[in-house]
Amino acid sequence: MPVTSNPSQGARAASSRRPDATASRRADPVPERFGQTLVRRMRDVLIMGVVGPAMGVAAIFAIHEMASMQLSASRAAETARAARESERALAALEDRPMAAANVPTGVAPAPTSDPAPAPAATTVTTLTTASIDPSLVSLAPIPEPRMPAELDVADFGAMTPSPQARQMADWVVSRHDNGRLPFVVLDKHNATLYAFRADGVALESTNVLLGQSRGDDTFPGIGNVPIAQVKPYQRTTAAGRFVTRPGLDEDHTDVVWLDYDAALAMHRVINKVKSEHRLTRIVSKDPNVRRISWGCINIPIDFFDRRISPVFGKHTGIAYVIPETKTFDEVFEQGHAAPAQPVLATAAGATSTAAAMPTPVATANGPSLAPRDIAAR
Repeated sequence: MPVTSNPSQGARAASSRRPDATASRRADPVPERFGQTLVRRMRDVLIMGVVGPAMGVAAIFAIHEMASMQLSASRAAETARAARESERALAALEDRPMAAANVPTGVAPAPTSDPAPAPAATTVTTLTTASIDPSLVSLAPIPEPRMPAELDVADFGAMTPSPQARQMADWVVSRHDNGRLPFVVLDKHNATLYAFRADGVALESTNVLLGQSRGDDTFPGIGNVPIAQVKPYQRTTAAGRFVTRPGLDEDHTDVVWLDYDAALAMHRVINKVKSEHRLTRIVSKDPNVRRISWGCINIPIDFFDRRISPVFGKHTGIAYVIPETKTFDEVFEQGHAAPAQPVLATAAGATSTAAAMPTPVATANGPSLAPRDIAAR
């Protein structure tokens, strides 16, 4: 009966025999050439001639042993490499992972330049709208973007304002009296200034210097009266709601005008009159000590540079000055009927009190105001 052979078994058997044949063929010693033999003999004679017969024989024997060890290691590495190549070929034929090769102890595996096998392809199922059952899909409504809620009262954060400052700021925020403009609140009772964002969040507060005399009114024409002729009782900081404008003093230093005609402004503290000790007074904890100016609001230099100049020194804002001798309603409510009429920082000769404007609009600043000498105020 004829014997039927399996082709795959035959290929496997042939492949399994390849490593032995290859290894035996590579393990056969390579015949030396005549030149190599002559060089080796001359080296042996030279060694014996230099160190003597006895020492020469020992040296030659040691050299030959080292060469044999190197040759054996090289042959073992070649044999291991041939076995790995055969195993890789057999694994490719049988479509299976290659088994770990048996590497002789002490012989490092030879690096291979063959690329790593590519990972198996992953089948990706593409879903289309036609393959989805609409009854299984519930479309949730897309939420509308949440807008920040408007404040009903001012947010002082970690600050602890006075009752007067709290009342003033809450009045502004609850009515949106400032429109979209940043604003400041000046508490004359405590000689403290609060800077706010347009949304009613307080940024920071600071001590300030105010008019030496208590009072909420500006004396007519006081802005044009020389400093030497101003009476002590006329050195007041007026109360009210002011639409501020950027400006310059006579030295072309930036200031913020509250009332240009009355020479009422916010500016950096200046100590031109040494006897007034303004730099010492402004850090005092006693609000009474901080009443020394001629009416202007003197602000610490660092605070002015960070909170006032970058905002109110560039654009229009609102300043709310809390009264100290009048009632809040007298200044801001006007008989509980309408909000206060803002005092505009107008140029000389223009009307200083504007018509009722509940919500100021950030319009252009208008014609530039001529610099005025207010350094000593």
